[in-house]
Amino acid sequence: MKKEILDDLRDTVILLVEDDADLRSLIERSIKQHAKALYSTGEGKKALSIFKEKAPHVIITDLDLPKMSGLDFLKEVRNIDPKVSIVIITAYGTEENLADGYGLGACSVLKKPIDLDELFMILLANTPKKITKTTVSLGNHLSYNPTEMLLYYKSNPILLTKKENQILSLLLQYKGGVVSYDEFQTFIWGDSPMTLDTLRMHINSIRKKSHQNIIRNLSGVGYKLSMG
Repeated sequence: MKKEILDDLRDTVILLVEDDADLRSLIERSIKQHAKALYSTGEGKKALSIFKEKAPHVIITDLDLPKMSGLDFLKEVRNIDPKVSIVIITAYGTEENLADGYGLGACSVLKKPIDLDELFMILLANTPKKITKTTVSLGNHLSYNPTEMLLYYKSNPILLTKKENQILSLLLQYKGGVVSYDEFQTFIWGDSPMTLDTLRMHINSIRKKSHQNIIRNLSGVGYKLSMG
């Protein structure tokens, strides 16, 4: 990737948490020269200490860490800062663990061996300036940041599940247009079966969490955002 593109990371502070010393060193060498600052460790507890002191914009973390698991580390992080961007890297992970990661607002999950260009693209999408630009107003004091995967009421974050984020992101792509049931099936559920009751359950959960009816149902057709 061209240096001038990576230089967009110059305002970004990054925390890397990876217990594999070789992989940690590889990522450090690749990122350090471009970022404003890069801090790294192989332990969850030490990572939490660094996070509290350095307030990074982006965290890159493994799930399988010594002394404190990656998920426990991220839960502590979210109690302190609901906005920081999180990238999970993992050699393996149960569906439950990965779902928990997305539930904590992880913007991406990368399987090892990681593709450095893919990691760079995720980091570039999470620079402080980029995050500010990608926040979309939904009206009535609601906004959504697809990069952070967070819904906001005023300045207060509302954490959504992975499926809820996928639904809201898809609706945003249609800019107020109708998303059909078939499109939800194709773009979110893929080869897995989707029932209308399941889709309705997720959408009702978004409405409940936002305390507003931001998604309208067009009976027999699909759903659309009500961007008041």
